[in-house]
Amino acid sequence: MEFKKCDVIVFVVSIALLMIGTGIYFIFRTPIRVFEMLGITQYQIVVLKTQNPFNYFLVYCFSDALWYMSLLLLQTYFLIGKGFLNRLLIIIAIMLPFLLEVFQYFDIMSGTFDWYDILTYCLTLILFLCLKKLFLPLCYK
Repeated sequence: MEFKKCDVIVFVVSIALLMIGTGIYFIFRTPIRVFEMLGITQYQIVVLKTQNPFNYFLVYCFSDALWYMSLLLLQTYFLIGKGFLNRLLIIIAIMLPFLLEVFQYFDIMSGTFDWYDILTYCLTLILFLCLKKLFLPLCYK
């Protein structure tokens, strides 16, 4: 399989977004249950007052946006093609964070439902679709 320069860029950017989002969790968030279950020790390094809308976004929404963008980029990287399975996996990737929020709302899954997360996912999806429309034709002529 031959990789194009765009493939490598998309892969590296998506991994970087994943790492930055995880870094935000480690720096600004109190211990997270998922990390504890994996045996990863986590300490809140910086405490921000989240009454400020920017701080709230940074602490509670930005990492989710970065993870979602990473997921969308990775699915683009791995699932280039028009087969049924590829389309199904893309639809699942697009819907996943919204479903997780719904599961949190109905207490099917632990976590806190947040309308700001829904808004963040919508804005991230719109940004991803705009970027895909702009840059994908340049990469795959």
